[in-house]
Amino acid sequence: MFKYEGVSCPHCGKKFKPTDEILICPDCGAPYHRHCIEELGECMFQDLHQKGQSWQPPERPPHEEEETRYDSRAPLRCSRCGTANPADKLFCEVCGTPLNRDGANDSGGETQNSRPGGPEPDQGPFRQMAYNPYTTPFGGLSPDEEIEDIPVKDLAIYVGQTTHYFLPKFKEMAARGKKISWNWAAFFLDCFYLFYRKMWAPAIAVAVVSLLLSVPNMVLFYNTFALQLGLDVPSSESTLTLMYQLSNICYLLSLLLKFAVAAFSNRLYKDHVFRSVRKLREANRNASETDYSSALMAKGGVSVKAVVICIVVSLALSFVSSYFMISAMTGLY
Repeated sequence: MFKYEGVSCPHCGKKFKPTDEILICPDCGAPYHRHCIEELGECMFQDLHQKGQSWQPPERPPHEEEETRYDSRAPLRCSRCGTANPADKLFCEVCGTPLNRDGANDSGGETQNSRPGGPEPDQGPFRQMAYNPYTTPFGGLSPDEEIEDIPVKDLAIYVGQTTHYFLPKFKEMAARGKKISWNWAAFFLDCFYLFYRKMWAPAIAVAVVSLLLSVPNMVLFYNTFALQLGLDVPSSESTLTLMYQLSNICYLLSLLLKFAVAAFSNRLYKDHVFRSVRKLREANRNASETDYSSALMAKGGVSVKAVVICIVVSLALSFVSSYFMISAMTGLY
């Protein structure tokens, strides 16, 4: 917001505009248009200079003050998704963004930062945006729309990240009964992606299957490693041939597993989200809206911690298996 909005130049009496070049008197702080102060040659308020006082802007009419007065009962508009939240909320009910009380009071499209002398809108901690109920977090859907009897708003709170991607997918699957929906992140990250989305059972299942499919290739690798070290490999030629064949088969199966995870992860996630939201809604029937939203946010969202744990466990298993296999081949085990 323009700092001198509604303030007039003491010389010409015209109100300042954001595009005006304004010069400030270094003695009393009075603002002037550049051409006005150049025309005057000196500040008009010499009496203030002699008294050591500062220039003060004239009081604004009561109706103008009313426009900029903060209403603590007014909804707090989220700076990210535009959702109108109750005045007592600290975080947006939909996207979880902290609500900026100094700039969230919505009065005819203006924000609290619109007061004269207040910070510019883009200089606050959270940049304000115009209200749009069908904005990014809802993926083009209305927050009050329902998918299989569950409000989109509840789904958005539970999903948390990338709701703009999942909500339209959920609606399409529900409307058409689709089971297959490609997800590139799931293709490249497989079990890590499932852990990230808190789908524990499918994630563990995919991780275990992936581990089992890697065993033949792991045995082949360490046999080749032992041969390069000049160690005697107890495996016969027929056994090695079988391991090569198993390794190729397991490689193809691992690719098929990746394709399956990518093709069905969205469906799995939809079932997981809807099942979880229904359970939480039933468990919080007598709870306040705030407690219900908090429960959705706590149980939903994503888990970076789970991904980190999965990576650490994978590295630990790789290290342990390497140690025991090399120890066995060198006769130290």
